[in-house]
Amino acid sequence: MVEAMSPALSPDEIYELTHYRRPKEQLRALTELGIPARRRHDNTICVLRMHLAQPPTKPEPPRPRLKLN
Repeated sequence: MVEAMSPALSPDEIYELTHYRRPKEQLRALTELGIPARRRHDNTICVLRMHLAQPPTKPEPPRPRLKLN
């Protein structure tokens, strides 16, 4: 029997990413890694798996525009 994966990481998986147990430190470490995370009402951290599958991309810098006077 195959278990369906949760859309969010488990607390153990978050620990493996951050090497921290405290939510405040986990959130800081995830932010430094560029991984979007949220603090839940029960003070645990929520990271969606989709953010690990497709890391955030940096937006392209704006192109210089030619000014015609």
